[in-house]
Amino acid sequence: MPHIETRMAFNAIEADDRTITGIAVPYGESSRMIVGERARPFREVFNRNAAKTGPDTVLITNHDPASIPLARVGAGTLSFEQRPNGLHLRASLPESRPEIREAVARGDIDSFSVGFIVDDDGDSWKHHKSGSVRTITSATVVEVSLVSHPAYPGARISGSNK
Repeated sequence: MPHIETRMAFNAIEADDRTITGIAVPYGESSRMIVGERARPFREVFNRNAAKTGPDTVLITNHDPASIPLARVGAGTLSFEQRPNGLHLRASLPESRPEIREAVARGDIDSFSVGFIVDDDGDSWKHHKSGSVRTITSATVVEVSLVSHPAYPGARISGSNK
């Protein structure tokens, strides 16, 4: 079974009472240094259109797979759009989760993080003395999480649609 990798990244989240939008996966942007996952520290970059989603892609909090999803593609409460700067998302949050909506509105939660599986031959590496750079060319996004400490500075909640 493939390993699900998770990355946290800052990105401005904007929301109205129930809808959040933003960039889940920024393209062409380097992550923060990732330490401890591999033998040596590395940064990661997603190429344009490298992140794919499916009907089972969900929105959760803090990469907690045991949590009840806040939105799901197959339910029509979560959608994605490929744009030149990244994979954008739009989610309708459940009415039953006012604490999540309040945390986003206050700015306590302002970022997205992704859990993904790299496809076969879906990445490449370059190694330097200061660390390595991994370029993701093809990956499946399993989940997007609302977080306060992302790996990609551009993965932030950024817009609302009333």
